[in-house]
Amino acid sequence: MLRLLVPVVIGLLFVAVIAGWFWYTTWLVRSAIDELAHRRRLLAGVDPLQVTAKKAAASVEAAHDSAHRALSLTVEAWYDLRESRAVGTALVEKFPRIEDRAARDPELLDVLEDADALLNGTRPASDSIDELVKRAARMDELNLRLRHLVHQYDAAGRRGFGRFFSPGRQ
Repeated sequence: MLRLLVPVVIGLLFVAVIAGWFWYTTWLVRSAIDELAHRRRLLAGVDPLQVTAKKAAASVEAAHDSAHRALSLTVEAWYDLRESRAVGTALVEKFPRIEDRAARDPELLDVLEDADALLNGTRPASDSIDELVKRAARMDELNLRLRHLVHQYDAAGRRGFGRFFSPGRQ
């Protein structure tokens, strides 16, 4: 009985080795085909990661352009107000006081200088996505700071009645 058991075990081991070799060869061929397909998609520019990266880059470019446009409009509006003395706007009566406070505040001048440097500085064409995001965030920060300062100069000396009353009723 032991004589019959040894050839059966050796035969089963042989079949297991052949099955393992067949499975490994199949896996190797399938991996090679997948890799070739992946390279073909990369060369064609349709790989999902490439498409996602292109969309992210386009989104960052759009955010940067939007921040640049918003900051330039805000700075331009400030200089237009100063040039026209706010004639034709709701600030015409308050503007001399706003301009006087703005002229005494070095923070506004710093914000305007930083904004001017960002707006007039040439953007290198090879900016990374990180750099564009940082520039867009800096432009948004300067835009908000400039708007906050002008509104702060407008609201100076005015006493509020609380958060439940609009500024128009004060």
